[in-house]
Amino acid sequence: MLVPLFLAAAQDLRVALRIDFGSAGGTALEREVTLARGSNVVDATRRVAAVEQDWLCCSPDDVWSIGGVGPDTRLDRYWMWKLDGALGPNFPAKHVLSDGARVEWIYSGRSQPMKLEARAVSLLPAATQIAIAIGAEGALVGISHLCVQPPGGELPRVLFTSVESDLWSMGRIDAYLREAVARGETLYRLDEERIRALEPTVVMSQGLCPVCAATPQDVERALGSQACARLLVLTPRSLADIAQNIREVGVALGRASAATIAAREFERRFERLRARPHATRPRVLVLEWFDPLWVSGEWIAEMVEAAGGTPLVAGAADPSKRVEWSAVRAADPDVIVLAACSMSVARAEREIAAFAANPLWAELRAVRASRVFLMDGERHFSTPGPDLARGAELLDAILHAPDTAAPPAPDAWKRICGAK
Repeated sequence: MLVPLFLAAAQDLRVALRIDFGSAGGTALEREVTLARGSNVVDATRRVAAVEQDWLCCSPDDVWSIGGVGPDTRLDRYWMWKLDGALGPNFPAKHVLSDGARVEWIYSGRSQPMKLEARAVSLLPAATQIAIAIGAEGALVGISHLCVQPPGGELPRVLFTSVESDLWSMGRIDAYLREAVARGETLYRLDEERIRALEPTVVMSQGLCPVCAATPQDVERALGSQACARLLVLTPRSLADIAQNIREVGVALGRASAATIAAREFERRFERLRARPHATRPRVLVLEWFDPLWVSGEWIAEMVEAAGGTPLVAGAADPSKRVEWSAVRAADPDVIVLAACSMSVARAEREIAAFAANPLWAELRAVRASRVFLMDGERHFSTPGPDLARGAELLDAILHAPDTAAPPAPDAWKRICGAK
């Protein structure tokens, strides 16, 4: 039986909706929308802007983003909603609207990171990157020589190395490291007196690579037998491990909730990449050291897979490893990514002459097709923190439009043309 038009219209309801992007910027959206009776707040919001739902605090139906604006865990900026001028009485996805209701969304939070009780020394760039991302830079009291300074901060550096990475070539750095390890020398020096004076409650270090940063044993010696600081050792091997590291740093620094959200955002970005359809999966070789050659595995191989490529020579289950030119020639990749460990694009570019010196380089199909890309290894590949997601997104653009892709910023990546 057909319902008369005037009865169908009577079953609808009208709702006034306003979306205020607040600190995110942008013009507020204001509309009156018509909905079927029984509709909820999220149904109404979707009539005006795109809405993503995910677990923020209490439910997988929490409103994660509106109009592409999602959580800012550094400044605790999230979406809140009001009904007829008062804070929403329950979850927006569960609140059934009445005719004439007025719904307002406001994106708001703090303007500055908060001061925290924890006092943390970070000896690891990834731990510092995580701390900043979750708004925990207020807990940092000391950092390593490789860590970025927090915005507006000037923290003392308490870890130093004898390796002159900015001045020496990759070949010289490799030879120095091998000789130092053979002699049993310590590659890193901790300013023990300064660390003790800072009175940290947490010291963050790594257990991955004894030539990449100070080891837990180095830290324990520096702190001494009377140390009261907790030693948090991060040893990620996979993207899942990195998401868990974000949560662990959050707990240690008193920002557990923000870290949970930041970890979920990290996971969501990779999920979006994996869900993209790709007609082909280019065969990709990622080199993290150029003299001698080292191929990236573990989470970097996972990044390649998430971006729709097939990693060569080393996979997600394999650690990074040294290889000979014969292995590179046998693999003959479609795309070569040069993501030098702990080096920016500009710093790594000084090293590419090592390739031109080898006649096998010019024979590779990626080189002949000018599908060689110099990327920021320091920010987007070798530092296992939140910025890896950006690296994978850049990689996705390169792999699937290798001949037309353009870097979003001059320091994001650079194409190496031909055999030069």
